[in-house]
Amino acid sequence: MKFDLRILILVLCFSVTNLAQAEKADKDKPISLSSDKASFDDINQIYILERNVLLTKGTLIIRGENATIKIDPEGYQFATIIAKPGSLASLKQKRDTEFDEYTEGFAERIDYDAKHETATLIGRARMNKLTGTKVSDQIQGDQIQYDGSDEKYQANSKNSVRSALSSRRKEPLGTIKK
Repeated sequence: MKFDLRILILVLCFSVTNLAQAEKADKDKPISLSSDKASFDDINQIYILERNVLLTKGTLIIRGENATIKIDPEGYQFATIIAKPGSLASLKQKRDTEFDEYTEGFAERIDYDAKHETATLIGRARMNKLTGTKVSDQIQGDQIQYDGSDEKYQANSKNSVRSALSSRRKEPLGTIKK
């Protein structure tokens, strides 16, 4: 039970710091794909991309070495992006705040579900919240499930999930730093 309690505490702490959502406009954007080599099976709605894969959907950018994209009968895309051996695939998305904030993630494999706006990062997974270019919060584990619609994270690991949360303390008005 100790393991489950630690995960719950970390997920709650990380969720509290992420009250903003991913760009709301991203949900209705089309997915654009780019790679060095591609093959398409229009009958089964499966697309295979090889080398230097780039998937974009509004402000969401996912990069990897290879990808398989399947489209369901409703038209939703489900993508599996695999990193080059020894490397990590990446995900980055602008947050829907008035500040210059982003969520970024890295893993050996990223499964993206456009229908539910979720990503599962598998293998050496980590996610960061960026303010400008500065990392403000981090979470690491063997697997991280990220819900882009409400920016909730759930991390699992054989050993331990690790997190670092930045201070949210504000200086009182009128305080002068020396």
